[in-house]
Amino acid sequence: MTRVLVLMDFSPAALAALGAARDTFPDATPTVLHVVAPDTDPHPGGYAREHGQLGALGGGVVAVGRPAEEALRRAGTGEYDLIVMGTAGRRGVGRLLLGSVAERLLRESPVPVFSVRSPEGADHRPLGDGTWPHAARAVREGERPSLRRVLVLMDFSPSAHRALSFVRAHLPGTEVKLLHVVEPSALDAPFPLPTLSDPPLRGASARLLAERNSVWEREARRRLDELGGGEVVGGNPAQVALDRAAGGGYDLVAVGTAGRGGLSRLVVGSVALRLVRESPVPVLTARDVTPTGAVP
Repeated sequence: MTRVLVLMDFSPAALAALGAARDTFPDATPTVLHVVAPDTDPHPGGYAREHGQLGALGGGVVAVGRPAEEALRRAGTGEYDLIVMGTAGRRGVGRLLLGSVAERLLRESPVPVFSVRSPEGADHRPLGDGTWPHAARAVREGERPSLRRVLVLMDFSPSAHRALSFVRAHLPGTEVKLLHVVEPSALDAPFPLPTLSDPPLRGASARLLAERNSVWEREARRRLDELGGGEVVGGNPAQVALDRAAGGGYDLVAVGTAGRGGLSRLVVGSVALRLVRESPVPVLTARDVTPTGAVP
């Protein structure tokens, strides 16, 4: 059984995430967690309002602290296999602002993160007392189609392998499609190319790029065959995955993401971040947690 931790801030985005988690993992009993800031007035009765709101969802836990830190602490205990969160998909300049809690979880979580974009036009503002009971009941009693097809964006990194392993272990009844995208103008391939030297490609000729990409494609097909098969296409990885998701053929996109140290830790990964921000279907991200120097 999948052990699921759902972050709940009583917003439409969080409700959508909880509903998707219940549909995707019907055998699980999610722990719904609401985190209040340390300086928040607990109200008479010790957060009775928050407990009441969680009760309308079937129950949950109220903790005092910072949402990202509390979720990471609980995930680090080994009690959970997955963190679930809602994200507010935005357009224009604002679409670059995913949110500090979401970005930190994507970057640091020791367990995979299941992200669900909020309904169109909704955001992370909590619902009012007048609309909450109806919204909570809709999530608790609503029936949505079960997850059937998963698209795994495979770049053969340890984090991508972890995403695939999670899908196969925790969603055994789904049809899994592996997709590798060759970026024609990329300066680097995501893995060593055994039959080609690795010269710097800045300013490379079209012929040299075409030769490199041909070898890249053959090696990717060989590696996919070892994993059970898949598809190799050309293009931008995030855009190709978004187009597939928008086409209605998939219920979930899974992708690996690299957590980094130092200043570069702010870079979650442009592909994973864009998918979480824009995908019309839930996105599963997984980070490689293999100790440096260990064999994954």
